[in-house]
Amino acid sequence: MQRFAKILALALVLSLVMGATAFAAPKATFHIGIVTGTVSQSEDDLRGAEKLIELYGSVKDGGMIQHITYPDDFMSQQETVISNIVSLADDPLMKAIVVNQSIPGTAEAFKRVRERNPNILLLAGEPHEDPDVIQKAADLAVNSDFIARGYTIIWAAKQLGAKTFVHISFPRHMSYETLGRRRMIMEQACKDLGLNFAFETAPDPTSDVGIAGAQQFILEKVPQWIQKYGKDTAFFCT
Repeated sequence: MQRFAKILALALVLSLVMGATAFAAPKATFHIGIVTGTVSQSEDDLRGAEKLIELYGSVKDGGMIQHITYPDDFMSQQETVISNIVSLADDPLMKAIVVNQSIPGTAEAFKRVRERNPNILLLAGEPHEDPDVIQKAADLAVNSDFIARGYTIIWAAKQLGAKTFVHISFPRHMSYETLGRRRMIMEQACKDLGLNFAFETAPDPTSDVGIAGAQQFILEKVPQWIQKYGKDTAFFCT
C-alpha cells in the first residue's frame, strides 16, 4: 500500500510538472529538483530543465524548479556529484528529485537523500548504473530499451545497405550492464543478418581529453576507418 501511494504521488508530480496549467500560482508550495549535465555534456537534458523553469519558475524567484548540473568530468568527481544531489534534500519544500542522465553516483546519492527525507520522490532518467542497483535506490528508473536496440540498430544498418557495422566505445561505457549487453547483442545480430562486426576504441569524453578531444578523435579517425572497412559501413559510437 505504501508503494502504491508513492507511485500515485509520483503520477501527480509528473502531471503537475509536464501537464499544461490553467493558471500560474504566485508562489510554489513545493519544489522539484532537476539534475542534468551541462550544455557541453548533454544539451538536450539541460534545455529540458530550462523549459521547466520557463513554465513553472525557478525556486529563487518563488517558483517550483531547482535546477543544478553535474560536472563534465563526473567520473573523477563522484563525491561532488553525490553531495550536490543530496544538497537538494536540505530544502524543506523539496518533494521530488529528477536526475537525467542518472550518472554513476546517483544511486548512492538517492540512498543518502532517503536518510534525510524518505518522503522525497526519486526519479532516475537514463541511468548509467546497473539496473539492480538504481532500481533499489529510486522510486522510478526509466531508460531506453537497450536490449531491443541491440537488434534494431543492426537491422536498420542492413536496410541502409551496410555490409559492415563498427561499434565505437571505451572501457567505462563497456562496463555498464546495459551498454555491454547491447554490444554483445549487436555482434550476434550482425552474424544473424549477414553483416561484419568490428569494434574500435575511442577516448572517454570524461577523461583528460575532454569532450572536444573525444569529438576530434572521431572526426580524424572516421576517414581512416572508411578506408579500413569500406564505404558500405555503418558507424555507431556510444
